[in-house]
Amino acid sequence: MKLFVITTPFFFEGESRIIIHLFREGMQRLHLRKPQSDIDKFRLLLDAIPVEYHSRIVLHEHFELTAGYRLAGIHLNSRNNTLPEGFAGSISRSCHSLQEVQDNKQLDYVFLSPIFQSISKEGYGNGFPMERLREAAASGIINEKVIALGGIEEKNIPLIASLHFGGAAILGALWGKDPSVTNETSIIKRYKQLDIWQ
Repeated sequence: MKLFVITTPFFFEGESRIIIHLFREGMQRLHLRKPQSDIDKFRLLLDAIPVEYHSRIVLHEHFELTAGYRLAGIHLNSRNNTLPEGFAGSISRSCHSLQEVQDNKQLDYVFLSPIFQSISKEGYGNGFPMERLREAAASGIINEKVIALGGIEEKNIPLIASLHFGGAAILGALWGKDPSVTNETSIIKRYKQLDIWQ
């Protein structure tokens, strides 16, 4: 299994420093998700991250940046669902039903959410009865290309693994409510606790 990190939906002071620290700790995949954010702020963040880590970054917005940066891939969603012309990187998508997972088998991987009660989005509860997830795992719908998202914490990662998910995506459990450079140490500590596969 792999651990995927999703950025906060907002930019914050010291974010690039923490992202670089996470890469140095072994983070393999960062999903850069900042809905309604300006493309210039994306550029500033990407420019602050050493080029050696760009191949581990996936964009959720401003896909045109793939022309100027050697990034890992793009993540399709309801806001951005058109592939850039000639794009050859990885392609992923957000899914909110098992049918959507089946309809997107051709993609490199998909996020399935919400698996548990969301930490970062209030009132965004688990959308799947555990028995249905077990059935989906047994029938091969959930496999190494399906990444669990929503309420992922250290305590439920073993359950995610037992359901044959290919990985887990984290947001709230890592960043907390108010991330900043002053709590960089605690963010890195949480990352190490969550990345049980290193």
